[in-house]
Amino acid sequence: MGNNNNSVLLESIFKALYNVASRRTSSKFAEETIGSTIKTLENKFEFMRYIDISSPEVSEAGFAINISSDIEEVRPDLIRKSIEALIRIVYNDIGDEAGLYFITELKEQAGEEITRMIVDNEIDLEQLQLEQHYAYRRRERKKAIRAAASGAISTRKPENLIGYDWGEVSHWKHEPGSKFCTLYDKRGNVLDRLNLDRIIQNYVERLSGYVDVDPREIEKETGVYEKEYELLKLLLERDMDAETAMHMLKISKEELNKIIKKLSQMEMLQYIDYSTVEITDVGVGYLSRKEKTKDK
Repeated sequence: MGNNNNSVLLESIFKALYNVASRRTSSKFAEETIGSTIKTLENKFEFMRYIDISSPEVSEAGFAINISSDIEEVRPDLIRKSIEALIRIVYNDIGDEAGLYFITELKEQAGEEITRMIVDNEIDLEQLQLEQHYAYRRRERKKAIRAAASGAISTRKPENLIGYDWGEVSHWKHEPGSKFCTLYDKRGNVLDRLNLDRIIQNYVERLSGYVDVDPREIEKETGVYEKEYELLKLLLERDMDAETAMHMLKISKEELNKIIKKLSQMEMLQYIDYSTVEITDVGVGYLSRKEKTKDK
């Protein structure tokens, strides 16, 4: 990829994020979310000012990305941190629409070559997926608790994610040979640009009974993998040092440190001093639910 690694990586990440976010919300909402995220990150990463996005009326990508060549002088570790922050913010901004498999779909959109580049730049997509699975489960649990407490299904009008309704649409235009259809308001302003491929796919998925999150797949995709689960069980049952944990789990010190880091960021473990960790109430609750599921 030559000497333009930073710009190539960032542009590919932005396009992949846009594709995933626009599929789950709308093109307009995805563009606005990414644009506002760039502005937000400028406070922490000054080099974000080198990036500009716009939405030309004729663009198969849905929006155009312009990155100054100055971005190539930025240290790789700062690029890594900015990308991880970008993914976190966009995921949180689209909220419940993000779904459980956001990172999986992001890697698919990026493609194998860019995914390898992501790994080479030490961007921990696995950790981000752990965080997002945990956040998704926490949101679902809170919704279930609220529903149980109210004893009824909420009739609250859902949030309008696209910023307009059908009454504001005056007409639309489909460019020959393009997969996009442009909507206009009564003043002739562009309201949105719709990806017809995604609309057709969503239509077929919904009418055919397709479910975005297959319960049978959740366990396979879940953030807490086998070794993490085993470590939580061991910590609940007994006190032990790092050497014992490594021996019982048959893992290296590096792998153990990585597991501890992930579980602590998920609030399932906490440090009580610089070299000692203990399981938290969140971790105990996870184990309890897991065991109940096994007994059924």
